[in-house]
Amino acid sequence: MKWSDITIKNIKAFLEGNSRMLGRKFGLVDEHIQEQVAFRAEICKDTCLAIGKCEVCGCGVPGKLYVKKSCNEGKKFPDLMEKEEWEQYKLDNSIEL
Repeated sequence: MKWSDITIKNIKAFLEGNSRMLGRKFGLVDEHIQEQVAFRAEICKDTCLAIGKCEVCGCGVPGKLYVKKSCNEGKKFPDLMEKEEWEQYKLDNSIEL
């Protein structure tokens, strides 16, 4: 990581992802968010998870998987969704978890 990588946006993403990841350990993360994180992890298992950081933005995983905004502009996976939108996305894309 370079000094130029330390931006307000990246600091916010770090705090968001890691606090949500910690919240999951205490049962504070909704099931539909947990499903989306599992979906992202499956997609990234051979890339980002294998190298320990996001291949697009360089942020650490697994915390990055919990960040609402996708850094890949939806090319690998979309932003985290609300429950109803996620349920429809799973139907539209034949996703079973």
